[in-house]
This record gives sequence, structure tokens and C-alpha cells, in this order.
Amino acid sequence: MTEPMILYSNVLASGVTATNTAAGDYSVDYLYDLRPYTYWRAASFGTRYITMDAGAAVAVDSLAIYKHNLGTAAATVSLESSATGAWAGEQTERVAGFVPTTDFVIFKTFAQVSVRYWRIKIVTDAIAPEMAVAMIGAAMDFPVFPDSPFTPLSESVNATAETSKGGHLLGVTSYYSPISVDVGFTWPPMSFVDGDFKTFWDNHGRRLKPFFWVPNFSQWAGKIYFVRFPDNFTLAVPQSDTTNADTLRLKFQGVAE
Repeated sequence: MTEPMILYSNVLASGVTATNTAAGDYSVDYLYDLRPYTYWRAASFGTRYITMDAGAAVAVDSLAIYKHNLGTAAATVSLESSATGAWAGEQTERVAGFVPTTDFVIFKTFAQVSVRYWRIKIVTDAIAPEMAVAMIGAAMDFPVFPDSPFTPLSESVNATAETSKGGHLLGVTSYYSPISVDVGFTWPPMSFVDGDFKTFWDNHGRRLKPFFWVPNFSQWAGKIYFVRFPDNFTLAVPQSDTTNADTLRLKFQGVAE
């Protein structure tokens, strides 16, 4: 088992480039704006790169992609880094080429390295690739496991059903399906709460920016969720001493894929 992770810090930012981009509203800048309804789309199939010069070496150990057609396109996806940005054979493959089997969220991890230049490589044979959110960064690891029992996900029905006077179902109009996560951590170190977690909360979480929640990657590699804090969330960390918090209680919300 592995402790939960959150991926929120993204190497991709202003200055990211794509091999090519389809005509229309498909800017490569959409990949890092965290909106799952705006897409970058390549102009055609073939070998395509999403390339970023971070300006200085940055720590990276994770790749995440949300809302894409890479399964449908039978794409081979990999992640590469370069110390020089020449991309002339000196680059290192950090995530070996893989073919997604679905269009659901992708999450990959590797041993953390600090490198300046990064690129996502996508190879398709017949369909132009598209992605809404792509994130390359260093995940924030929780130092303790969630409290037991732990419910990884709650999913709600959001639909309008029409029934006859006899009680028979006439039809259903389905909308998006909300998901929610309610997780608690007992006795987390205050060094984490006031350190990595506070940085995440101050710069990302309390601004209601979405992030990737990974509850247990070694056991539940397919349970990766793109979520945010609810509008009315309150962060409160009770303490009985200065070394550990009594509990850290978190709630997230999102949309089922």
C-alpha cells in the first residue's frame, strides 16, 4: 500500500509549445488552465510533442492527463526530459511508451528527478490526439494513511425521471454525476500540515483550483480523481500538542468520468 498523493503543481505553463495545433479554439495553453471542457487538439495524427522549458531544473515524479481521446486514438504516450533542450538524442525517457486502453484519467509515476526541459510524446496512426488537462510535476505525499474505514468515492445520481400515473418509468434525462470524497487523517505530523500541505492549501486548494487526488496508487491504480475543495469547505486542524495534529479532515468534489 502507498499513502495518498495529490498532484497539483504543473511544469506546463505559459511558454508551452505543441508540434502543431488544429485550426479553431484548440490552444495548447488550455492544457494547464485546469478547465476540463477546453481542449488542445493536434492538427493531424503522427508523432506529436508537447514541450516545455521550465526555465530552471524542476522536480518531477508524476504525469497526469484528464479528458482526452488517447485510448480511442490508440496512442502511444511517453514522457521525456532533457538537460539541454536539444532533443537530439540526449533526452531521457522517464515514462516509457504505453497505450491507454480507455479515455479515462491517466496517472503515471517515476523516481523523482530535477530537469529543466520536458515533453510529452504522443504517437497516433489515424486520429489526431486531443487533451483537456495535462500535468507534469512532483506529487505531494501524505505521511499517514487515511482513517479506517475509508470510502474512496461517493457518486450521486443527477437526473430527471418522468413517471406515469401508474408509477412506470417513462424516460430519464441524465446530467453529470457528482462525486465526493470525505477523508480524514489521524495524528499527521505538524511538519507536514504546516509545510507541504500549507503550501498546497495557500497556493492552490483554498483558491478552489482542481487537482488530482490519488488515494492509493499501488493498490488502486485506476482510482484517480480530478477534484477540488467544495465552495463552503472550512479547514480546521485541532491540536493537543505541537508535534502532531489530532486530525486533518478533508473534503473534495468533482464529476464522474
